[in-house]
Amino acid sequence: MCVCVYVFVYVFVYVYVYVYVRVFHYTIVIIIICYHHLIYFYYLYTYFSINLIIYLFTYGFIFLFIYSLIYLFIYLFIHLFIYIYLFIYLFIHLFTYLFIYSFIHLFIYSFIHLFIHYYRYYCYCYYYYYYYY
Repeated sequence: MCVCVYVFVYVFVYVYVYVYVRVFHYTIVIIIICYHHLIYFYYLYTYFSINLIIYLFTYGFIFLFIYSLIYLFIYLFIHLFIYIYLFIYLFIHLFTYLFIYSFIHLFIYSFIHLFIHYYRYYCYCYYYYYYYY
């Protein structure tokens, strides 16, 4: 029984802190504020009924734990698809970029190469003609 409580508290604190810090900061803050106000008003309106306080704390923490787990899994599920999409996107565009860039590189350098050879040929002919005739 103590081990189950310890594991439950550990998992709850870990998920709660992770969701609080990384995923749903403002929503969790709003829920905590509303939850504490709920406990406070119930505490006032029920003339300090300890059973109701225990009930609210118990089911409130269970609600927060389930809420945190749901949003954690939604967060991880969405990011899993984002990472898969990014991997496919980058993989395809990397190879298309390399393919297109290789063709651009080929054409540009082939034209530069032809131009240089043409220019050298023209200069050599010009100097040859000017020098010998």
